[in-house]
Amino acid sequence: MMCASTWLHKIALILPVLVVAFAEPALPEPSSKAPAKTTITSQRMTVRNQDHQAIFEGAVELKKVLARGSLIVRSDVMVVFYTPPPPGGSEKAPGSQQSEPPSQNKNVSVSRIEATGDVKIEREDGRATCGKAVYYQDQQKIVLTGNPVAWQSGNRVTGKTITMFLDDDRTIVEGGTRVMLEDAAGVP
Repeated sequence: MMCASTWLHKIALILPVLVVAFAEPALPEPSSKAPAKTTITSQRMTVRNQDHQAIFEGAVELKKVLARGSLIVRSDVMVVFYTPPPPGGSEKAPGSQQSEPPSQNKNVSVSRIEATGDVKIEREDGRATCGKAVYYQDQQKIVLTGNPVAWQSGNRVTGKTITMFLDDDRTIVEGGTRVMLEDAAGVP
């Protein structure tokens, strides 16, 4: 049986890794050189180091700064998948007894984030709901499934799958697409 101090030590090691993993280069601004960060809050967090994931449960909220505004994702459960450090860990400094701490390892990063259960997404230019949303870090896209519905400027779109490309400000709707357009007078 593992004692509580060992569990706390493991959590203390992974939390800085998650902060580093979420840190992204910020857009160049003359007044700030700090990296933009993704913040996740929840009622409970479970870290599974062996699976390279952190599971957030209960009133989960993710806030992320994008090139075009911000993104807020709310869900019942959110799983963050991160890439493991390279085999063998970090390189040791000459004469050093210890490897670089995990929080210093720049090879750890988020690969994807899966939000499930009553997912709500808000952006400055629209919003969406679905049963499951998967964010792919490398492609900067979110794939919505489970009865996805998206609204923008009063217009509503549904389909089997809605894919939002965050960098391109582009959306693809597939499978039984239905669009309700609102005319200039505000009547659908």
